[in-house]
Amino acid sequence: MRTFTLGLFMLFIVFSIPVQSQDVVPFDTSIRKGVLSNGMHYYIKHNEEPKERASFYFAQNVGSVLEKETQRGLAHFLEHMAFNGTEHYPEKTMLEYLEKNGIKFGSEINAFTSFDKTVYNISKVPVTNPRLIDSTLLVLHDWSGNLSLTDEEIDAERGVINEEWRTRNTPGFRVSERIWTEAVLAGSVYSKRMPIGLMSVVNNFEYDELRDYYKRWYRPDQQAVIVVGDIDVDEMEARIKTLFSTIPLKKNLPVRPEFDIEFDGGTKFMTSTDKEIGTVGIQFYVRNKAKDLKEFEYVDNGIKKSLVSYILNNRYREMTVKPECPALSAGYSYSNFVRPLDILGLSIQPKTGKELESFEFALTELLRFVKFGATESELERAKKSIKNSQLSRLKNKDKISSDSYANSIYSYFFSKDPMPDIDWSVNYLVERLATISNEDLINHVASQYKKEDLVIAVTGPEDKEYPTREAFLEVYDKVHKSDLSPFEDTTSDEPLIAEDLKEQAVVKTEKLSGIDANMYTLSNGAKVVIYPTTYDKDVIYIKGYSPGGTSLLDKEMLPSSNAVTYVASQSGLGNFNKIDLGKKLAGTNTSLGMGLGELSESVSGRSTKSDIEVLFKKLYLSFEAPRFEQEAFVLAMERFKKGIEQKKKNKKSTLQDSISLALSNHNERTLIFDEELLTEINFNKIQEIYKDRFNGVDDFTFVFVGDIDEAHVLKLAQKYIGNIKASGAKESYVDHEYNPAKGKTTVRVKEDMETPQTTVRVIFNGELSYNLKNGLVVNMVGELLKKSCHEVIREEEGGSYGVGASGSLTDIPDERYTVSVGFDCNPDKTDQLIAVVYDELEKMTTAVNLDDLNEVKKSFIKSRTEAVNNNGYWMNVITSNVFYGRKVYSLDEYIALVNAITEKDIKKAAGTIVKKSDIVEGVLVPKN
Repeated sequence: MRTFTLGLFMLFIVFSIPVQSQDVVPFDTSIRKGVLSNGMHYYIKHNEEPKERASFYFAQNVGSVLEKETQRGLAHFLEHMAFNGTEHYPEKTMLEYLEKNGIKFGSEINAFTSFDKTVYNISKVPVTNPRLIDSTLLVLHDWSGNLSLTDEEIDAERGVINEEWRTRNTPGFRVSERIWTEAVLAGSVYSKRMPIGLMSVVNNFEYDELRDYYKRWYRPDQQAVIVVGDIDVDEMEARIKTLFSTIPLKKNLPVRPEFDIEFDGGTKFMTSTDKEIGTVGIQFYVRNKAKDLKEFEYVDNGIKKSLVSYILNNRYREMTVKPECPALSAGYSYSNFVRPLDILGLSIQPKTGKELESFEFALTELLRFVKFGATESELERAKKSIKNSQLSRLKNKDKISSDSYANSIYSYFFSKDPMPDIDWSVNYLVERLATISNEDLINHVASQYKKEDLVIAVTGPEDKEYPTREAFLEVYDKVHKSDLSPFEDTTSDEPLIAEDLKEQAVVKTEKLSGIDANMYTLSNGAKVVIYPTTYDKDVIYIKGYSPGGTSLLDKEMLPSSNAVTYVASQSGLGNFNKIDLGKKLAGTNTSLGMGLGELSESVSGRSTKSDIEVLFKKLYLSFEAPRFEQEAFVLAMERFKKGIEQKKKNKKSTLQDSISLALSNHNERTLIFDEELLTEINFNKIQEIYKDRFNGVDDFTFVFVGDIDEAHVLKLAQKYIGNIKASGAKESYVDHEYNPAKGKTTVRVKEDMETPQTTVRVIFNGELSYNLKNGLVVNMVGELLKKSCHEVIREEEGGSYGVGASGSLTDIPDERYTVSVGFDCNPDKTDQLIAVVYDELEKMTTAVNLDDLNEVKKSFIKSRTEAVNNNGYWMNVITSNVFYGRKVYSLDEYIALVNAITEKDIKKAAGTIVKKSDIVEGVLVPKN
C-alpha cells in the first residue's frame, strides 16, 4: 500500500524529461540497491554532507501492529533491548565502543518504533577508520537476529520503559490517544496496538514472549541495510554482501500480514477531555482508504496536495487574523495516518465559547474550495512559491544531509513509492506546475472529501461544557446546505518602498582579527560585516545586534516588552498588513525577525541570493516603517490568554516559574507570564518600546554570511541600511544582577497529577573567569555528569527514561558558569535519585573516568570538525567576535585545546562547582 509524506516528497519533488515520455518514474541511479539471497534489502549512496562521515540505518518492516494481545508493547520493548546486548557486543559494550569513537547516544545513535515499522540508526560515523566501519556494520548484523535478550537485561529495562511511558503520558497525548483509538483507527487492529503498549504487559510478560516476537518477525526478508555517506559504494556493497548474506532465513515463517480498516460509513463524535488540558481544540477528519497509485499518479498527487495545502492554509491564516473570525487558528492537511488509512483533517482552535462557530467557519472554507477551488491569483502565487522553493533546494542539493537521504530511502523501502533523483524531480515539477489547472485542484480535493466515515472530536479541560454531537451535526448540515460564493482575493501593485533611496557612503573599512572578513562602517554609523562562503549555495544569512535591550526600560514597561516584536511581526510593514505583505512577497524566499532581549536588540534572517534585495527592503522597513495594528494586538492578547490557560494546567509551569524566581533571587524585574501580567500589557507602550529600542541604526552591527557577491551586498547595504536614520546614542546594557541567592535554595511544588511523576531540576551557578578553556571544561563537566547520572539513574536504578545535563560559561553580562541537571522519575525514588546528582558531582572532584573523558573529548572534536563546514558555525564565530569581542580560534587551535584538557582540569572545575556554587534545587511532586 502506498504511503505519502509531504515533507519527504518535497525533498525530491523537484522533476525534465517530458511528463509522459516514460511509463515509470526513474529511480535515483545514485542509490545502489539490491536484495540478498536471504531476502534482505540493501541501499547504498555516496554523499558528502557531512564529509568523512557516513550514516548507517537498519529498517525493519515490523511494528506494534504485529503483536499478539499478550505482547502489547513488546515491539517497542525490543527496540530498547537492541542496545542492551548482542552476540558480538554483550551488555552495554556496543554503546561504549561507539561513544569512544565520538558517536553520541541519543543524537547520533537512536531508534524508533511505530505501528508498521522499526528503524535504528548510527549516524555521522567517521569513515577514516575502516575498523569502525566494520564494527558498525557488525552492530546492524547483530540487530538482525542476534540480540542477547537475557533475563537480567529484560527485567532491568522494564523500569526504563515504565519511566518512558510516565514521561510521554502527557495530557495532550492522552486526549489524542483516545481520539486515535476510539475513532480514527476504529474498526482495525491498529486501535489496540499503540506502540508504547500496556504497562500491565510490560511489567509482567514472560521472557519467552519477547523472544518469540523477536524470532518470528526480526528476519532478513523484512529488513534493509541503508548506508549513506562519504564512502566507496562498490566497497560498501561488497562488505554488506559478505557480512549480511550469512544471516539465515528460517523456514516455515509466517507471511508478514497487512491490515485493513473497516469503515461503517457513519460519523464518529467524541469529546476527549483531561483535567490537565487548558485549551479547547476541534479535530475534523474524513477517513479514506489509502490508494495504491501508479507512479506518475503518485507524483502528480503530491504536487496537487502541496498546492491545495498552500492555498487553503493561507486562506485560513488570512481570515483568522480578522477580529470577527471565531477561530484563533485553523489548518488543513491530507496525509497517510497508517498504511491502510489516509485522512483529510481540519484542526481548529476556537475562541472562547465559539466551538460551533469556528467549526462552521473552517468547514465552510473547505467546502468553498471543494466547489470553486482557487482564484487565478492564488494559484499563481502557490505555483510560484513552490517552484522557487524547490529550485533553490536544487541549487543546494550538495547540502542535503546523509541522514535526510537515509530517511527517504527507508520510506521507499516500506512503501516502494517513486524515488527519483532531485534533478529529475525539479524539472518535472516545473513542467507539471505549468499544466495544472484549478479544475485539477477541485477534482483532487473532491476525491478526498466525502459525507461519510467522518470524525468530529473536541478536546479540552474536564471542567467545561461542550456542544453536543447533535449541535455539531446541525452545523455540518447547515454548511452543506448553504449557498457558497467564490473566494475573493485582494492584491496590490503598490511597491514595498516608494522612495528612491540613494547609496550612502562607506566611511571606514577594516579587516576582522582572526578571520578573513571585512567590516564596513556606513555614514550613519551602522557597521556591516560581509563573509562570503561556499558552504550553502544560494543562501545568505543575516544577524544584527545592538546592546541595550529591555535592561534599559523602566520596570513598568517590562510587561509590554514581552509582546513588542510579536505584535509588530503580526502587523506587517510599511503600507502592507501581514496578509497583504505575504501576498506581495509570494514566491520570494526570505525571512526576517526582530528580537528584543534582556541585553540587546537583534535582527535575524535569511534569503536566497536572488531575493537578497527583498530582505534588505524588509530590514529597512522594520526600522523606518514598522506597523502596529490594533487588530494584531487584540489577536495577540487572545492568543496569550489561551497560552496562559494552558500554562495554568501544565503542572511543570509552576515549577519552572518558581525556579526562574529563585535563579534571580526574586529580582523585582523577573516577570511571571500570568493573567496579572497580561492586564499590564498596553498597545501604546508596545509601540513606544519598539520605537525606542529600534530607534536608529548607528548602534547596530549587521553580519552577512553565505553565498555572497560582496560588492553587490555592500551596495545594497549602502542603499538600505545606509538610509536608516541614526539616533546619535551609543548604549550599553545594564546588569540588573539576576543571580541566585547565596548558598542553596530549595523549591518544592506539589500538584495534583493524572500520572504521578516527579520532575527534578538542579542548577549550580557561580563565578568563573571567561575563556575558551574554562568554557570547554565546564561543558565537559556537564557531559560527564550526564553520563554518570544516566548510568546510575536510568541503567542501574531504572528510575528515569533519561537524564539531561549541561554546562556552560558566559561573560555576558558577567562571568558566570551554569551546570544544570534534570530528569523525570518515579515519585517513590525522588530523594534517592536527587542524591545521585550530588554524589556523582562530588566523585568527580577526586576521580574522573578517563574513558568517559576521552569519549567526551572525541565527541567535541568530531562535532567541531563537522560544524566548520556550515554557515551557522561561521555566523556564530563572527558574531561572537564582533558583538562580544571574543577571540577567534582556528580548528587546529580548538582541537589542541580540547586535547590538552586533563583529568586535573576536570577535578578542579568540579571542586569549584561543589564548593562555590549557589544552588537552586527545584522539585515537582504529586500531591496524591
